[in-house]
Amino acid sequence: MQPETLFRAIFAHRGASAYAPENTMAAFRSALSSRADGIELDVHLSADHQIVVIHDDDVSRTTNGQGKVHALTLEELRRLDAGQGEVIPTLLDVLELIGDQMFLNIELKRFSGSAAYLPEKVTQLVNELDLNSKVIYSSFDPMLLIRTRRSDPQAKCGLLLLEDGFGTAVRLLVSTFIKPWSLHPHYSSVSHKYLQRARLRGQAVITYTVNQPEEMQRLFNLGLQGIITDDPVQAIEVRNTL
Repeated sequence: MQPETLFRAIFAHRGASAYAPENTMAAFRSALSSRADGIELDVHLSADHQIVVIHDDDVSRTTNGQGKVHALTLEELRRLDAGQGEVIPTLLDVLELIGDQMFLNIELKRFSGSAAYLPEKVTQLVNELDLNSKVIYSSFDPMLLIRTRRSDPQAKCGLLLLEDGFGTAVRLLVSTFIKPWSLHPHYSSVSHKYLQRARLRGQAVITYTVNQPEEMQRLFNLGLQGIITDDPVQAIEVRNTL
């Protein structure tokens, strides 16, 4: 897949999280029915090295439980309520639901007690299911992306960028070693000049987390590759007006 494959694509953030609890199967089913182009989700490893879909390294914000994800087994994590009776899914659950129907942006979480094994486990699963052409691996941690590329030289790696100038500069410097397929900046950083520079480097730009209709319109008009949003239904409505 080349960056040109994507144009004004809409990725549902942690599933369609405006309509269902984030990173749950209900949110991913909602994203699928909304006809979004892709979904974005977050992965950690459980204590027994199962790939689970949850944003935080601690379960307390999004479930009725307590504790670190890497300290709990999959069975223990499955007992928790992730909202409206939903459970914490595995990445396999999501991949079996979505298949090749949508693009998938898998964020590898850096604050994880088991992050040392995460890139290899995730790329192995994606390749076993023959979904590599649909997957972008993103992270704020360039080292996780370097290890992702080592595990799968064909992996499409996306570098997540913060709003702060210093942190972004450091990440971009380190990223020269991996030549990321895409850049994932905060939407406030994206301008015509930003997209021109990325285009010259042959990189896609997929920006997060865009929930305001006026920002969606501005970004779509710039012609970037994609936005990540909690509300894919609204984003599709905005895109349809262009």
